Amino acid sequence: MGNEKLKVAVIHPEAGVSSSGGSQLNAIELTNAFSESFDVNLLSAKACSKHSKVIPCIPRSTVKNWQKNKLVDRFLTLFFSYPGLFIESVSSFFSYTIYLLFKKYDVLYPNNDYGGLATSSVIRSLRGTPFIYTEHAGLKGDGKVMARDLKFKPDCFIVFNQDMYVKAKVLAPNQRVEIVPNGVDLSRFNRIGEKFEHGLQGKVVLFVASLVRGNLKRLELTISAIEKMDDVCLLVCGSGQDKPYYESFANKLIEDSRFKIVSVDFDEMPNVYRAADVFTLPSKDEPFGRVYLEAMACGLPVVATDDSMRRQLVGEAGYVCEVEDVDKYSESLQKALDRDWGDLPIQQAEKYSLTSVAAQYEKIIRSVAK
Repeated sequence: MGNEKLKVAVIHPEAGVSSSGGSQLNAIELTNAFSESFDVNLLSAKACSKHSKVIPCIPRSTVKNWQKNKLVDRFLTLFFSYPGLFIESVSSFFSYTIYLLFKKYDVLYPNNDYGGLATSSVIRSLRGTPFIYTEHAGLKGDGKVMARDLKFKPDCFIVFNQDMYVKAKVLAPNQRVEIVPNGVDLSRFNRIGEKFEHGLQGKVVLFVASLVRGNLKRLELTISAIEKMDDVCLLVCGSGQDKPYYESFANKLIEDSRFKIVSVDFDEMPNVYRAADVFTLPSKDEPFGRVYLEAMACGLPVVATDDSMRRQLVGEAGYVCEVEDVDKYSESLQKALDRDWGDLPIQQAEKYSLTSVAAQYEKIIRSVAK
């Protein structure tokens, strides 16, 4: 191909429509990072980058808005476990496949679950275009999602850690598997800059997640832990249909002066991190958790669930504990607040810089390109 840049298509219909998911942000940030080395387009339902190519479909967040109508929700959930993902996958399969049949790329990188995998698999069969895939679901369902995704046989299957690697090789011994974590944009997330004015007094623990019961973020555990602490406030950053539930839950345990829920645009998130003293997210079965990296990049120590992924991410920049034991959880939060962490959180986040992660992806893309 001489000096001509490889043409790469990153696929995620929801990118730019919503920034609440790690896979959407991953698609946007890696597209921008790839632009220095590749001729790259981000195929999405809404323009979100100068590299965007808008291809119409029905993204999952549109379906979620439909589901605010109870009758529509009942009808959709009668047929589908995850209506938004299913409708996005079907609608994008047709429009994206047609586009890719007439637009040549050297490598495809779908980020939108089985919809993107199906599209990429068809294009590879018809045009010989290789594709790579990142398993954003982690080991969800004891690897059931991974087992499904491996059936599409991507040219490289990318996982976040050694546990996922071992599981993938058990499920598909002949599959090429590489370990590459998600990255954090250190030019955006850092200690230098403005702080969000939250109005809380004293030490502040920050929790960041969508406010939806059943998403396993377990805000109730954090609220219960804060109740046991003196003069410590909880700042929750997120939005979602269950905000009233969490406000009611907190009001029964914590004084109004020690609890606040806010919602900000993604661009303002660094300011929110800088305005806190400790970050926590006691998720269960969290596939990765980029918010831990964002918090550490802004100088915050982390208190998180004790599992293999959190131990890897947090390292020496915080504590992992049995968060289901509220006493142990609150003790870990207090220890994190009382300790001088210096630059340990920032140094830990630097191990996952977007620049280094993008370089690993670029190496993989070049290796599968024909």
